[in-house]
Amino acid sequence: MHVNEVRGEFFDRLRPHDRPVIAEHRAAVAELLGSAAALVVAGGHVGVLAEVLHLFNVATVLRSPVIAWSAGAMALTDRIVLFHDRSPHGPGHPEVYGSGLGITRDVVLLPHARARLLLDDTARMAVFARRFGPARCVLLEAGTRLELSDAGGGLPPGTRVLAEDGHVTSLAAA
Repeated sequence: MHVNEVRGEFFDRLRPHDRPVIAEHRAAVAELLGSAAALVVAGGHVGVLAEVLHLFNVATVLRSPVIAWSAGAMALTDRIVLFHDRSPHGPGHPEVYGSGLGITRDVVLLPHARARLLLDDTARMAVFARRFGPARCVLLEAGTRLELSDAGGGLPPGTRVLAEDGHVTSLAAA
């Protein structure tokens, strides 16, 4: 992704991680995470969340389980997709914002999917699902719980996803 190249240039040129104040904060974050039972990442502005998690190098020091929701969950993926079909000016086109921490791979997390996507428009949803394939477009609603492990077990049975034909479907047990 071009945006990752631009961010890489920024970090190479300005080297914020080498600045004493940032290095100090990174060390403090690493120390806190080293003794934490879990990391909790709430929702908010996905861009701010992802930038802060990257700046403080959270992925490299994370050793505990992560609990996240909404934009916090999006910030953990390898590809953050911005989307909204119900905005005041009409349906928008989903766009890749950039990379999250990459803790969760090959999924596009879609919080508040029912409120933000035209899920009954199967042609539109088919384009959406195929555009971001082979990653799975996972629909997250209030109360949705996905327990993922780093053992590569994939998405659990019952996970609601957009199928390539644009229909909402639930994953079956393997």
